[in-house]
Amino acid sequence: KAKILFQDDSGKLLEKWTDKKKKKPLIFSVAAGNILKSMVRFRVVLDGDDCPELWKDTTLQQQYQNFFQEYFSQIEGKLCYATGRFLLSTDKHRRGIRFSRDGAKIISSNDKAGLTFRGRFINGEECISIGYESSQKAMNALAWLSHNQGYTVDGRVFLAWGRCAQTPPPVFDDTARLTCRRRPAGTARPSSLKGWAESLTKTLTGYRHEFKQTAMSQVNVIILDAATTGRLSICYYNEMAGEDFIERIEKWHTLGRWRQHGYDGEKEPFVYFGVPAPRRLVEACHGGNVGDNQMKLELERIFYAILQGKSLPIDMERMVIGRVVKRAVCDSCYDWRRQILEPACSIIARRLNHKKEEYTVALDETKTDRSYLFGRLIAVADQMERLTFSPEEKGSRTTNAMRYMERFFSRPISTWMTLQKKLLPYQRKREVYGGKERKLISKIGSMFNDDDFLSDRPLDGKFLLGYYCQQYAMEQKREENRKKKEFSTEEDV
Repeated sequence: KAKILFQDDSGKLLEKWTDKKKKKPLIFSVAAGNILKSMVRFRVVLDGDDCPELWKDTTLQQQYQNFFQEYFSQIEGKLCYATGRFLLSTDKHRRGIRFSRDGAKIISSNDKAGLTFRGRFINGEECISIGYESSQKAMNALAWLSHNQGYTVDGRVFLAWGRCAQTPPPVFDDTARLTCRRRPAGTARPSSLKGWAESLTKTLTGYRHEFKQTAMSQVNVIILDAATTGRLSICYYNEMAGEDFIERIEKWHTLGRWRQHGYDGEKEPFVYFGVPAPRRLVEACHGGNVGDNQMKLELERIFYAILQGKSLPIDMERMVIGRVVKRAVCDSCYDWRRQILEPACSIIARRLNHKKEEYTVALDETKTDRSYLFGRLIAVADQMERLTFSPEEKGSRTTNAMRYMERFFSRPISTWMTLQKKLLPYQRKREVYGGKERKLISKIGSMFNDDDFLSDRPLDGKFLLGYYCQQYAMEQKREENRKKKEFSTEEDV
């Protein structure tokens, strides 16, 4: 009568709506697949009952537990290997731990055909016995944690949780998202390197305070995956003190800190100083179309590096450097910088700063490292040519410095000689403004050791750091000059 469920011609429950002339009822639109397998929750309306929703009625739930315990109290218990108590045992354990339709179980059921026990046991209980209550508590808790705090990639779940109900900082957040979680409502987003560093410190201090409230606080870390549809594997498990876990997270977001471009919830671009999400690091190394299987393997390597406080793998640095220098001429300048160069700088800085923090996004004019100086040179060459472009050319035209970047990385001095000849027309145009770029190139060149400058051996990752730091320093200088000009104009008015 209520037209919620429908019958077919034989009087049975209609499983699929086939009448195309009539509008499909809501039940067939909401339920995915066979409606007989849909989960149904219902209300019971009674006079004087303030909570008709049974799934919210804790009193009813406790009464059900009491009924269950009394009903089965007469059955002889067996040793529960999980708790060491004699409890009603079960061989049926929960599935749906990773996601609702997941059929894999951590403890799967035995089939008694064939060579299941290999002659060692008569039945499965001789191998292990788990109490029903223990199984329900453990599997339901793990499923809840997985659904609410886990990070899932192609069926692989990365999960960390506090033993005493504390929520640890998420491992796979970028710095902007991590600090946003604990930032008071209405507080403005930081705009400087110092501001972002202080915001990160405040965020992690809050997490530390929560863990210090409990003696012997602990963080459990687990990775779950299934090679087959029925069996769920624990690929990794570790326990560490809560403060150690937060220290590893802080180390990750500090040593790889770099200037990054991101988007907020309204898809508005903004700049932050920190580490991008590990997924972005993988995409910078392998491209935006990286497969799910490759993605989860690479994320697992980064996951280990973060939690074990180790350096990122060297092959990851080599791969991302190769993509940066190759894609410099293919992509638009903004996309290349945001999607590849900035994550690459975080990877390189994280490896270089692993033992001692030496490289930051602020330009260090005292560094005489060969690769760093060559990076500064090509940044100035790029700026010299780019400043001569018309507004129409800036979005479509590529500079010679970008065209030659891959070759410059492999053979710096011979490529620099070629590049200098191509820069002559742009150098003449810039002389009108005092020849700032020419003077800066001469200043950087004077910092080289003769043998380092004349050698044509390939550069290393510090080349990209030098390039970015010089670009950022020149960008800051232009912004500073623009503000001074606006201020002087306002005074004249």
